[in-house]
Amino acid sequence: MRPVVGIDDAFGVRAEALRSLQRRLAELFADAGYQEVIPPIVERPESLACGAGRFLAEQTIVFSDPADAGQLALRPDITPQIARLAATRLRQQSELRLHYSGPVVLARAGEGGEGRQQWQTGIELFGIGGIEAEIEVLQLAGRAMVQAGFDAPLLRIGHIGLLQSLLGEDADLAYWVALLRRRSPEDLHRALDGAGVAADAAALLTAMVRDGGDLELLRDHAGINDAFGRAVDLLDTLRRRLEEVLGGCCRVEVDGLLTPRFLYHSGTIFCGYAEGHSRVLLHGGRYDAMMAAHGRDLPAIGFSCDLWRWI
Repeated sequence: MRPVVGIDDAFGVRAEALRSLQRRLAELFADAGYQEVIPPIVERPESLACGAGRFLAEQTIVFSDPADAGQLALRPDITPQIARLAATRLRQQSELRLHYSGPVVLARAGEGGEGRQQWQTGIELFGIGGIEAEIEVLQLAGRAMVQAGFDAPLLRIGHIGLLQSLLGEDADLAYWVALLRRRSPEDLHRALDGAGVAADAAALLTAMVRDGGDLELLRDHAGINDAFGRAVDLLDTLRRRLEEVLGGCCRVEVDGLLTPRFLYHSGTIFCGYAEGHSRVLLHGGRYDAMMAAHGRDLPAIGFSCDLWRWI
């Protein structure tokens, strides 16, 4: 029988390793005050797509439901399901700390070596605005990598507002995010030609791609516009606060070119790395706008990882 592309069985040592790490992370999250939720593996496509952006829609497998002749979708990401829960069945609670762990399936292998079959594990924090929420979630992300035994874990933090402030409100964010992921000066030069981006913003984008979007470069150009400056100030403060609370167990770097995995992020974004691992280990960020699309104006931030990549 022909196997399904990108889908495999897990048994023996590999299955035991995943369950062991899953239990340890669940204990870590529960000790931090997070309650477990178990959403279904299928959803209505429109629920998954609500406020989630094009990238997630392209990774969603949709099929006919024989029970009611409608359509169902295999979830490619659990975060939109948790957003739905927070906006509907858990609507009466003003603050929510939720954690989850379960399989997701992507329509095709993702960028950066992501497999189609993933075991997504993460946390979501609702109802707390401001930098304190970022610190709580990022601290747990760092502690999760330490708990898993990674050497020299690193958190890279960025802000989607940096890119938005340089390109303007009418820019096709999906196009620019896909382009900047490649970090190619040549591709950026071609894209900027005739794109209508202001000359000073185009020059800064070029410098960020050429030299790296580190904190020093961002500080030097913080005055380019108010929104850019506010995002730089937030990242600078967040880096310093995180270094204090993490106590050296996890490094923190600012990356102005960091791009979100999916397009529902609308503020702070971050990724996790570790020594000896070239691929991203976790993704996270704010998604207040997706909550608003679900009908509840509520601050939201979280992170998730693929446990198959962690064992």
